[in-house]
Amino acid sequence: MKNFIVALVLLTSAYSINAQFEGSSFTSTGRGGATTFATDYQAVGINPANLGWEYKFDGKKVALGFSEMTYSIHSEALSKEELRQSIRDMISGNDEEFTYDQKIEAAQDFANKGIAFNADLGSIGFAYMNETIGGIGFRINDRIQFYSILGEQASDLFFKGRTSSYFDILTYVDTTGLMNDTTLIANHGNLDPDSAMNVISGQASVPLRFSELFEGSQISMSWTREYNLSYGRKLIGLDSTFMLYGGVGVKFVQGMAMLDLESDGTNLTAFSATSPAFGIDYGDAANTNPSAITQSNGGFLPQPVGRGWGFDLGFNAVIKNKLKVGVAVTNIGSVNWDGNVYTAKDTLVYDTESAGLDSYNVLNQVGRLVGDQGLFEWNGLASKRVKLPTTFRAGASLRFNEKIEIGCDLLLPTNTVPGSLEGALFGLGADITPIPWLNLSGGFVTGGNYDFQIPIGITLIAKNGSYEVGVASRDAITFFAQNGPTLSMSMGFMRFRF
Repeated sequence: MKNFIVALVLLTSAYSINAQFEGSSFTSTGRGGATTFATDYQAVGINPANLGWEYKFDGKKVALGFSEMTYSIHSEALSKEELRQSIRDMISGNDEEFTYDQKIEAAQDFANKGIAFNADLGSIGFAYMNETIGGIGFRINDRIQFYSILGEQASDLFFKGRTSSYFDILTYVDTTGLMNDTTLIANHGNLDPDSAMNVISGQASVPLRFSELFEGSQISMSWTREYNLSYGRKLIGLDSTFMLYGGVGVKFVQGMAMLDLESDGTNLTAFSATSPAFGIDYGDAANTNPSAITQSNGGFLPQPVGRGWGFDLGFNAVIKNKLKVGVAVTNIGSVNWDGNVYTAKDTLVYDTESAGLDSYNVLNQVGRLVGDQGLFEWNGLASKRVKLPTTFRAGASLRFNEKIEIGCDLLLPTNTVPGSLEGALFGLGADITPIPWLNLSGGFVTGGNYDFQIPIGITLIAKNGSYEVGVASRDAITFFAQNGPTLSMSMGFMRFRF
């Protein structure tokens, strides 16, 4: 099950990270905007007011789609080839363990450098549009996000574990004698790989609190599944001059995993709730946790450990059938996490027996970070309510003719929770349809959890919009850059209209 989770996270899913500007809509991924571009069920979760638009393909009233997926990973620490290899290893489960020298290198590489991962899977989408009643849309969407940035001390602890420079005293197994006796040695930071293998624990003679050790560090992860029902229609206006549309969406949200670790040097935030499918062992803390779930339900998908409701609200104006201006607020609401809920104390860190992370496959080693093997001292909670990553979005687009439309988007996070954007995101993009069966898209995006990106996409259209298939990438730069890359892919092969 754990390998299935990793494969799903990497191939279909995002550290999002709810925080992607177009979700799993492959027709929008290759463009720097979606607020005034997304149509039919692909507008669900972006701007529900767009459901009130008439379809541009004559005679089409229904849109239906299956298995649309988008993912992207950005790392400031890894090269493109290292990132690709880590993905292959995660999927296959054959990732090789670090040598001690590689642990040291990884600790240095990841210090003060971020890694962001977002993934969306739209398993099914449906929309119906009627000029009299408006448009209705329904979509099931999985959203997975991971984001981390580690301070120098935190990176050293996570990767080197018990041999971290923080621990000035090491418990060492002396293999030169017959009894393999243990002894205490000073940690001078120059252990050779063979000696490091004989260290079984590290102790700090001057211990610090978690909040001090993890100053400037953040790790956040979320996996939610949404069942979103949305409605949009024209409110006022004449087709030839000005039309105002409004829309609303309501969604039932299931939570599969939530992790929120952050410290500013004084205060520590540490909260975790994960499905049993992740296989995290919380040790003795589980025995007294009122929300502990130790057995998986045995289903194909992870057992939910949180539930809640959310809402979307949007408006757009169409002026002379050329200029569109839209605003929306999405993910208003919260999730009540009531399974495997834990919070960590801001206690002194005296020692650890953890060997640290063995590879870049962090997802497969979550237990080493937050489980009984890790550094944190967890307390169980009955439940914890966490707000959804609410986002304000505004966009505009201008349609020059039937073949060219350009537009821009601005996304602003309104709260700071796992899955939120790290900052404002701005995008500029265009759709070009040189011939009726081909749509090309491109643009640029900057901000959010990523560096500057150049999205590109191609969509093939058959039988007056009856069938669409397409692929896109959030960043064409990744095909050329070797360092600080973004690996991204979006695809959809089953999008129909009738």
